Amino acid sequence: MPIRLDERLTAIASLIDYGCVADVGCDHGKLGFYLLSTDRASKVIATDISAESLKKAQQLAFDNDVDMQTRLGDGLTPVADGEADTVVIAGLGGDVISKILAGARADKKRFKHFVLSPNTHPEKVRRELNISGHRINLDDIVECAGKRYTLIKTEQGEQTLDELQIMFGTFYKSSGSFLKYAAEELAYKKSILASNASDELADRVALLEKAIQNAKESQNEDKTNR
Repeated sequence: MPIRLDERLTAIASLIDYGCVADVGCDHGKLGFYLLSTDRASKVIATDISAESLKKAQQLAFDNDVDMQTRLGDGLTPVADGEADTVVIAGLGGDVISKILAGARADKKRFKHFVLSPNTHPEKVRRELNISGHRINLDDIVECAGKRYTLIKTEQGEQTLDELQIMFGTFYKSSGSFLKYAAEELAYKKSILASNASDELADRVALLEKAIQNAKESQNEDKTNR
C-alpha cells in the first residue's frame, strides 16, 4: 500500500538512506513503514511508550507484509547500544527529547546519527547535544500544517555551540530562513513587551536582536568576499 507522509516526516525520511533505524515514539509506524518500503532502511525498530500506538504500527506492518520490529518502552530503553545506525525522535517536546538523549548518554549508549524534530524548545535539544559527543551537521526549519518545526541531524563527533547557536540554530548566521523568521518573532515579541513588561521577554528580544545583527553581518561579509 502506498503511504503519504506529511511535510515533516517526508523531510525526516529524506535524511535517512541506509542501515538500521530506531523510530522512538513511532506512534502509527508510518515513518518506519515508509523507510522499509522505499529501501531507505534495511531494518526498523519502532518503539513507543504506548501499547495502543504500537498495535497500530504492528497492524500497518502486518497488513503490508513488512518486517518492522516493534518494542514497548520509554525512550531508548528498548534499544541496545549501537543497535541502530540512526535514531529518529520526532513529534515530542524538546524537554522530553533532551531527557531521552541524556538517558542514553548516561547508559553509555552510542549511535551514529540522530535525526530529531522537537515540537518545542529546540534549544534544550541542542544544549544536550553540545555535551553528548554528537556534532550537528543539519539544523533547519520545516513547515508542516501551518507550523514550523526544527529539524536536526547529527553524527558522532565533538562540537561546541555558543549560546546564540543553541537558541537559534547551529547555522543561524548563514541560514536563508533565519532572518525572516527571527524578524517576525521580534516584531511579535516587541508588540507584547510594549504593553506587558517582562524581564524574560526583554531578554528574548535582546537575544533576537543580537542574533539578527550577527546573521546580517555574516551574510554581508560573505557577499563582499565573493
